[in-house]
Amino acid sequence: MPADGRREGVRTMARLPFMSRDDLPEELRYVWDRNAVGREVPNIFRVMANNPETWRAYLRLGNGLWNHCGLDVATRELVILRTAILHHSQYEWHQHVRIGRQAGLSDEKIVALHHWKTSPLFNETERAILEYVDAVNASGHPAQEVHDRLAALVPAGTVVGVNLLTGFYGMTARFLAAMEVELEEPFVGWQLHG
Repeated sequence: MPADGRREGVRTMARLPFMSRDDLPEELRYVWDRNAVGREVPNIFRVMANNPETWRAYLRLGNGLWNHCGLDVATRELVILRTAILHHSQYEWHQHVRIGRQAGLSDEKIVALHHWKTSPLFNETERAILEYVDAVNASGHPAQEVHDRLAALVPAGTVVGVNLLTGFYGMTARFLAAMEVELEEPFVGWQLHG
């Protein structure tokens, strides 16, 4: 192990400094306060706080998508977790496994997102949503039949919501990867064996 305590080839901190509440302008400290879990703010937000105005805008968009995407909480989490898989985002997966569980998703259904096409655990609407999520993440332009399958099952506003939600979490996954943001605790594991 190198003298600085890092495992070879593994960074132990993000590429940008972790900010603290005191680093923020006084008028934006409320953003920190609203996002603290206990006394701590998740690592993703501590890195985003290097640009506090953008962090605030990111949170506003995320909250809008969470609350108005047209999906119930459990289905919203299926979209986010599938997006995490497609982007290989351990941080996103880890955080949203917890949220998905709180929304009532079983571990069996969460893990089945890896192979949803062959799993019997998803209903017709969930399958259309997951097919759409896969298509958006693969090319940004879902085939007409993929779009039509989803649009036949959910309102137009929900199609918009699913599209923007998976795009938002794809962007989040890219941010996490580019900034090398580490988890606050041991990874739960892709198969929830962590």
